Amino acid sequence: MADLEETLVPLVRSTLSEVLQAEGLVTEAMRDLVRDEIKAYMKAKLEEDPALKQEIKEALEMYLESRAKEMLATVRLAKAGTKMSFAMLPEDLKDEIKEEVLKIFESEIASFLERM
Repeated sequence: MADLEETLVPLVRSTLSEVLQAEGLVTEAMRDLVRDEIKAYMKAKLEEDPALKQEIKEALEMYLESRAKEMLATVRLAKAGTKMSFAMLPEDLKDEIKEEVLKIFESEIASFLERM
């Protein structure tokens, strides 16, 4: 009986796992099909109404510009914060810390540029 359980339980588990994975794939595929249908419907509606299409385009441009401005503001705040931090440091530590911070920024910028 124990041998049967040792053989049967793993078999049932693996079969159940395979069934659940297949069900997940089917669900994901259905979601993709629904998304595609919604996109096609939206595109058709936009083609029917050029004014609405232009309005969405302009709103999207405004949104992207605002996100870029937000990023610029964040960078400027980081820069000002760094300056403030350095202004508060004791004189004997400033050079050493500047070197370490520069190393960090150099490596981060290099990895960022590699990803582009």
